[in-house]
Amino acid sequence: MLYGVSVGPGDPELMTLKAVRILQACTVIAVPRSGSENTLVAFEIARQAVPEIENKRIMELSLPMTRDKQLLEEAREQAAKTLMDLLDAGEEIACLTLGDASIYSTYMYLHNRIVKAGYPAEIIAGVPSFCAAAALRGKQLTEAALPLHIVPGSYDCVEESLSWPGPKILMKSGKQLGRVKALLKEKGLLDQAYLVQECGMEHEKACPLNQAEDAGYFSIVFVEDKI
Repeated sequence: MLYGVSVGPGDPELMTLKAVRILQACTVIAVPRSGSENTLVAFEIARQAVPEIENKRIMELSLPMTRDKQLLEEAREQAAKTLMDLLDAGEEIACLTLGDASIYSTYMYLHNRIVKAGYPAEIIAGVPSFCAAAALRGKQLTEAALPLHIVPGSYDCVEESLSWPGPKILMKSGKQLGRVKALLKEKGLLDQAYLVQECGMEHEKACPLNQAEDAGYFSIVFVEDKI
């Protein structure tokens, strides 16, 4: 069996009991490697909750952070093949993923290929980063009939999303922070935006967006609704 194990946003205490049990039981721990400095963050989170995974077989999967479609396709195919070979050998595999596997997760590209090929796979849910960041702020995300929008902040769709009713969560905004701030200012929303970086991690930071000069990869922008 392949398990896509969600390890949450950063705090190992936010890992679920089920995730811990699966990690303890699996024989192989698969870890996506992007080539960036943040490449093994999921493993470090999981290791703090389940120290014994250090003694298991660790399989790194090369999955570069790029928008080159051909490179992405080749990397995902190779990673999926590696996992299928391990399944053919009878291994129980836990493939680690940050936050929750169903939200902008690289793991799902592998999961879908493997399921399509006829192999068994299961997703282990986790705490999404924006839920942990909302708790850090002591804020609710939405209420009653108010819709909540989750938007990839580094893509063009962010501009259109700012006109939608309800609060917005802009994920993966780090490299595009300047553009995001400019768009929010243009829409009169900058003073309603808040930035949380590395929630649950060692260098956790939170501040109004208009006070932030830059942001890293693990950054979330909250845009509160005008009510």
